[in-house]
Amino acid sequence: MRVSVVIPVYNGARFLADTLDSVVTQSRPPDEIIAVDDGSTDDSAAIVARYPGVRCIHQANGGCAAARNRGVEAATHELVAFGDHDDIWMPDRLQRTITIFEQDPAIGIVASAIQNFLTPGIAAPPSALPAGEAEARLHGMGTNTIVVRRSVFERIGPFDSSMVPIDDTEWLTRALDAGVGFWHIGEPLVRRRIHDRNLSVEARGTPALGALMARVLHASLVRRRAAGK
Repeated sequence: MRVSVVIPVYNGARFLADTLDSVVTQSRPPDEIIAVDDGSTDDSAAIVARYPGVRCIHQANGGCAAARNRGVEAATHELVAFGDHDDIWMPDRLQRTITIFEQDPAIGIVASAIQNFLTPGIAAPPSALPAGEAEARLHGMGTNTIVVRRSVFERIGPFDSSMVPIDDTEWLTRALDAGVGFWHIGEPLVRRRIHDRNLSVEARGTPALGALMARVLHASLVRRRAAGK
C-alpha cells in the first residue's frame, strides 16, 4: 500500500525541520509528502524547500482544517497520514500503521497513543496544561496520530473549518458514528511537542471551546438517533 503524508504548516519555522527529518527517515518511507503552507509569514517555506522530496502547496491563511483538506485533495495515494508541523514521529510509525491496513481491509482509520514532551529551553509548560501532562502519554484521537484511507474522506467528507481547534474531534466523531472501522495502537508513535503556542492548549477551558464541543456532541446524538443507535 502507498501512503501520502499531509502536514499543515503555519509559522512553524522553529520546529519544522525536526518534524520533516522524522518523516523522511521513516523505516518505511512515505511515497509522497505534502506540506501545506497556510499563509506563513516566517521561513517555513524556505525550510520545506530544503527537502527535495517534499511538495509544498501555498495558500492564504485559512486555518489547520482548511490546510488539511487542501492536502487531502492533493494526495494521490490510498492512505493519508497526518502530522503537525511541531511533532516528531517515531521511526516505525508508518510501517506499524500500514501493516494494520494490509491485514484488515475493514479498517478505515488507524491512530496511536502520543507522548508529550516539553520543548527544550521552555522553563515551564503553559499554565493551561494540567500538572504532569507536559510529559504524559495520552491515548486520545488527534489528527496528528491518524492514518486514513482516502475512501473514508469520500464517504465522510472533509474537516469542518468552523470547528477549529477541535475539527479533528468533530471529523472523527462523524467517522465513528458512520461505522468506519478503527484501530488504536497503544504505544506512542508520535511525540507531541509542548511549547508556548500549542493551539489546542491555548483553547482549553474557554467558553468558545465548550460551545464547539457541545455542537459536536449534539450532532453526534442526532446522527445516532437517526440511525437507531
